[in-house]
Amino acid sequence: MTSVVSARRRFIGWRALPVLALAAASLPAAAQSMACGTYKQDDGNATLILESEGHGFLTSARSPTEELRIARSEDVLGMVNLATGRMENWTFGEGDRTLTGGYHDFVREKAAACKPFYAVEEGSCRADPVGCLEHYLKAEPVQLRQWCSEDVPVACKRLIEVYQEQANAAAPEEPPPFPMPAQCDETAKGHDPAVCMRLLETMAGEIMGMAIMGLSHASEAVLPPGQLIELAGLCQRHPREEFCQSVAEAQWNAGRLLEARDALQHACSTRADAHACTLVAPLVGLSAAALSPVPTTTLPCASYEAENGIPSDLQFGDAGVVQLSGYATRLRARVQDGRIHLRRDIGDDVVLQTTRDGSLVGMDGNTRFAHYTRQPGGAGGCSAPLSFTEIPQPLDCPTLDREGGPEACCKAGQLLGCKLAASARARDEDWKSTLPYYAALCTAGVRDGCVGLAEVYVHTGDEAVPNMLTAICAKGGATHIACDVDATRGWPTLRARVRAIAEEAAGGE
Repeated sequence: MTSVVSARRRFIGWRALPVLALAAASLPAAAQSMACGTYKQDDGNATLILESEGHGFLTSARSPTEELRIARSEDVLGMVNLATGRMENWTFGEGDRTLTGGYHDFVREKAAACKPFYAVEEGSCRADPVGCLEHYLKAEPVQLRQWCSEDVPVACKRLIEVYQEQANAAAPEEPPPFPMPAQCDETAKGHDPAVCMRLLETMAGEIMGMAIMGLSHASEAVLPPGQLIELAGLCQRHPREEFCQSVAEAQWNAGRLLEARDALQHACSTRADAHACTLVAPLVGLSAAALSPVPTTTLPCASYEAENGIPSDLQFGDAGVVQLSGYATRLRARVQDGRIHLRRDIGDDVVLQTTRDGSLVGMDGNTRFAHYTRQPGGAGGCSAPLSFTEIPQPLDCPTLDREGGPEACCKAGQLLGCKLAASARARDEDWKSTLPYYAALCTAGVRDGCVGLAEVYVHTGDEAVPNMLTAICAKGGATHIACDVDATRGWPTLRARVRAIAEEAAGGE
């Protein structure tokens, strides 16, 4: 429940209340008595419980319970949410029968006698929640750690956020996904600042578009061991659902899988239907060996299944090709930095880690907390994985902003023009006209061009497309990227899907 009142106005409104002195276990005599009881949100999705003169709870079936510090002056109820840091003033009405705050009204469902307000330690964050949380986003870790130890959930969550921000900032910068255009090189003869800017804007647009669509996720840096140990202890002593699940993610990311399971169990302990309970259930009965990562040196040759994780099943076969049940596209596996990476057409790799008992665990955002158990039987001996040659998308079209500029660039062999021309036609659903542009990219060794050809087939059913990929592969040699894209398409499944779409469209006419 988010108030429309600005944060600054909330603070001022709360500060204006004569009952701000929350350090005492009871309110000043001038304060109006709290209307304790249970209040139901007008849409039925949340319940507000005013338990004492100084605290209450906000509960919902779909989210953790949030503890509130409250104070009343006349018909105004000031609230500080210790789980979110939000500060709001709500209003009693109809003789305390209703409470209005944010976008909703709450109606009293059951009145109750106020319980005694719990004792708070003088100088603690709970004693003066406004004073400590008004600027908690800028607080240093030492202060957040203190507030977290005082069982202020938002401080715990902010502490791990700060640690992650620091780790990400300290991590080495990843190289750009595109080569720097020649027009951006101040020492080069063709240096052109205006063209450089247009090309870089195009590159930035591509990267931002992937991020907005959720197709690319920057990996989080591993936290230092000392911080991981500290966070595990805080989670154990102050088990809050969101905080402990975040701690579990940080532990898993660092390869501390047993510690991650412990943190998930603490997160699950807060309520039976917590999301953490679903995540931890498949991990509870596993041995230490099943959750002890070891470096991967070779690709497996077997099938694996997991209760959680997308994908949920993996069948490793010849040449590093991995089949997924129900998918028309296979993935190509490789060993990189002691882990298994499965290349996807769009988005980041699926990343897996081998464990001491021969299982696999998921290490990327989609498979995190997934444990893949090796299935009986297997493919026997699999042939060695293949690697393919591809080139990054060049930024080489100086006339990209002119009418017909991309097409002219493509004709001149400048591959950015081919990409832009194909993308524009794909956006207009004119898939057949994208063929020559994707073909030019694919032939040159740009993976997006080969994947684009396969996408043309999905939208048109043109049987010339698979033949085109096969021909480019044959001409370019066994390591050409077209060979990889061709081999990882499930053409029979794709053909069946194209026929089903066509039949459905025909039936609707």
